[in-house]
Amino acid sequence: MSLIKKEEIKLRDFANRLKEAMGGSSLRGFEEKSGISNSALSSYLNSKSYPTLDRLFAISQASGKSVEWLASGEIPDENMVTVYQYDLRVSAGNGALVEHENPVAEFRFSADWLRQQGLHGRKLSIVPVMGDSMEPSLYDGDLILVRHEEVRDGLCVIRIDNNVLVKRVQYDYAEGKYLISSDNERYKNIELGKDFKGDFQIIGQVVRVLQRVRQAA
Repeated sequence: MSLIKKEEIKLRDFANRLKEAMGGSSLRGFEEKSGISNSALSSYLNSKSYPTLDRLFAISQASGKSVEWLASGEIPDENMVTVYQYDLRVSAGNGALVEHENPVAEFRFSADWLRQQGLHGRKLSIVPVMGDSMEPSLYDGDLILVRHEEVRDGLCVIRIDNNVLVKRVQYDYAEGKYLISSDNERYKNIELGKDFKGDFQIIGQVVRVLQRVRQAA
């Protein structure tokens, strides 16, 4: 008789957890809630395949069940809060085209620490920096914690058309325009006024650098 690894048992039991997560929903009904195809859900329920992290996240969002419980059957520690890292590439240079915004990893934070930082209950995400325009404040490869809420000023993650950038943003109330600047003096400032015809959005405010690839000189 061979021993069955704990991880294999967790995978084998995923189908049962998915059934519980779906509740009384039909395959078609849960497809509409989660955005996952009927055929993929059927494959998961029959243990023929298992969801990727982005689909596991979609199931979590649709069912209200935690990703941790769906993946392992373990109930998460209520004093720990999960924040997801996305493959969204935040450019600190001239911008990076965003094709997918799916969770690729997760970080666990103490709820007490988040309260101390004024971040508990906030919508948060973690994204990597790409480029050198924010040096020496941010380096290519740094991981930053982003708070998603309405904001006009500060160190922010922004989208200009299809480019996602991390920049310092200052709003001029008198002129009704945004001044977007870099910490690296080699990069020019950008002004976006009322006559700007493109798409501009402040995605969130950078609240902390979680992981630095190197220290400033």
